[in-house]
Amino acid sequence: MMTTPGTRGVDKNHAMLMMRTMMKMMTTPGTRGVDKNHAMLMMRTMMNTTSKEAPSSSKLYSTGSNSAKNAITKQSFSAPPQKVVARPGVLASDGMPRYPNLTVPGLLRGSDYIGTCSFALTGTLLAASKGLDCFGAPIIGLITAVGGGTIRDFVLGAGRRAFWMEEQEYVYLALATGVATFFGWEYAKKHFEVVRDDAWWIEASDALGVGAFCVIGCMNGVRAGVSAINCIACGVFTATGGGVVRDVIVGRPPRIFHSYATAYATPAAAGAATYLLARKMGVSTSARIVSGVTVGILGRVASESGNVRLPLYESEEAKANAKIKGDHRL
Repeated sequence: MMTTPGTRGVDKNHAMLMMRTMMKMMTTPGTRGVDKNHAMLMMRTMMNTTSKEAPSSSKLYSTGSNSAKNAITKQSFSAPPQKVVARPGVLASDGMPRYPNLTVPGLLRGSDYIGTCSFALTGTLLAASKGLDCFGAPIIGLITAVGGGTIRDFVLGAGRRAFWMEEQEYVYLALATGVATFFGWEYAKKHFEVVRDDAWWIEASDALGVGAFCVIGCMNGVRAGVSAINCIACGVFTATGGGVVRDVIVGRPPRIFHSYATAYATPAAAGAATYLLARKMGVSTSARIVSGVTVGILGRVASESGNVRLPLYESEEAKANAKIKGDHRL
């Protein structure tokens, strides 16, 4: 095209631009091999064509044949688009690595795993105490662990699938914890004197899970581009949604709506709001993750150990119902 006599200047410029583009495709790091081979084949074809006499192309262009021009142009642009490859190890400002590591986002992922196991344990214990069998109880534990994130992804919509369909390790962790809890808890109580109400490590992992879940849910809302209040709602859904579904299935009032139970929704909302506020202030990703998780944890600790409760409706009936504690610690 560039060497054929009679070819217009604009066509020569077009051919030169195409050759530069193909050269860039062949030299760009991370470009797929099939794209490089395709670009090299096109360049060889153009050079072989332009090194010979091409009277038919010249005549077609000189006579103004639009169909021929369109055909040649369409053939010239048949190369597949170049795939943009992200640099390894580079994360979005509101994201986490797939697996835990020693960075702050990686530690958040590890905290997410710990919270998943903790929620699965308490969900399985509650279901077992309600008479569910060795199949039903671990399933309730799984729902408790991943139900909140599933609700969050459903609310965000836009073709999103539940996170555990891609990150299946959450399903394995929750099911393994549920099965181990169902068959091993009574043995641990008998031989190691493990008591649910006095197991500090359960309370600690539960608080860590709430702190991690509320921040992760908020991060998902930020990446989805929703408003600030909806980002906070995503954090609350992630931290409490599984527990609500669990309570409905086993037939008890959802604990997050009752003051006799320890608070979950309020610490989760506070943690998510703290993350958003830190983000608005322009602090680093690590700092806002730490601040959000810390507020969520402190809220749970204050509710659990400091007996902090939300105000009740001022009536004798409401106060009497609030004294019914039952299995509120599960």
